[in-house]
Amino acid sequence: MAVSHVGLRVRDLVGVQKFYEALGFAEVQRMTVPDKMAAGLLGLAEPIGFEAVYLRNDGFVLQLLTFSGHPAPEAPQRDMVGAGLTHLSLVVDDIPAAQAAVEAAGGTVIADPGGGFACMVRDPEGQLLELIHSKFRPVPAG
Repeated sequence: MAVSHVGLRVRDLVGVQKFYEALGFAEVQRMTVPDKMAAGLLGLAEPIGFEAVYLRNDGFVLQLLTFSGHPAPEAPQRDMVGAGLTHLSLVVDDIPAAQAAVEAAGGTVIADPGGGFACMVRDPEGQLLELIHSKFRPVPAG
């Protein structure tokens, strides 16, 4: 068994894609899933309007997906104390440059303890991300 991808539901597919591309992701696949197939998989009523963009960074694949027939409801902002997936962690070689890219692409730096080892940011729709310097990566690449 192997990991295929992590899916992230978004409201603005184009805007969020631009954000992740500013952090080094590249589009590798785009698809529209027919409503009948999506309904069977997701248990949602038609029309669904399932669109997805797959972005790759190194060996990691992030799927951005939206359902035009089922607008995403407002939800509380995810944080580190709630159960479930808390954040994505991205390795960077330059924390200040990565922070500048985050802000230029519509994201927000929310915590920076200093020292250049890591910080926390949010993408334009509020997804929490950790930017960790490559020197402090907890699990080596490979």
